[in-house]
Amino acid sequence: MVRRRQEPVRPGAVALPVPLLRAAVERELGAVSLRQAAREAGMSPNALRNFVRGARPRAITRSRLERWLATRPTEAPGPSLAAFVRLLGGVTPDLPPRDAATLGREVSQLLLDAYQRRHMPTPRWVREVARHYGSSTD
Repeated sequence: MVRRRQEPVRPGAVALPVPLLRAAVERELGAVSLRQAAREAGMSPNALRNFVRGARPRAITRSRLERWLATRPTEAPGPSLAAFVRLLGGVTPDLPPRDAATLGREVSQLLLDAYQRRHMPTPRWVREVARHYGSSTD
């Protein structure tokens, strides 16, 4: 059996969790064809198709897809869930993943509370962040 070498992510580079990256790519594929997306991302259609179907991505594939997603126009105002996760990862590089997740949950709860206190509708991006980190969206 041939073992694939795990390609490390560059130190300091923040990578989205694969399930989150896969969901974002699938969402974008609703707007563009697989071939167009692959061409824009700088990869083969087969590599993109394999990733969407569940293949474990190489580091270069992740990097290309994250870069491609960052160039896509956003529909809703405010940051995307992917941007928030990247930002949180960028400001917590020395924390263990469990502590970073706790911080994400606490920040998302603060955001929910701030909108609730002001009797303002909670933006979609805040609800998505809260759902991702398991905060109460009551």
